[in-house]
Amino acid sequence: MNGEVLIPIFFFGGIAAVLIMYFNNRNKERMALIEKGLSPELFKGQPVKEWFKTNPLSSLKWGLLAVFVGLSIMFAMWLHETYDAPDGIYISSMLVAGGIALVIFYFIASKKLKQEQG
Repeated sequence: MNGEVLIPIFFFGGIAAVLIMYFNNRNKERMALIEKGLSPELFKGQPVKEWFKTNPLSSLKWGLLAVFVGLSIMFAMWLHETYDAPDGIYISSMLVAGGIALVIFYFIASKKLKQEQG
């Protein structure tokens, strides 16, 4: 068999194995709770709408990250063309700018949380 055929087989086989294990273990947990005589209300999880509840600060975080990384790519392109900087300048500038963006977000978020608490 060629390696190109094995990749999708292992990929979808891995997904199937994870799903089978998930549902099998969930069933075992439920059966154990029923055997102990616990309430079926324990089976109810969070509503689906709770999964997609967004945090307004999350948008700020991803926006800052995107802007800083985009600006760092433009800066790296300028350095590469003007000063013949090595290709590694792209990755390093993106990581540095992304880190700076996350630090700025941390200070903004902590200030906002302090204002909300008191």
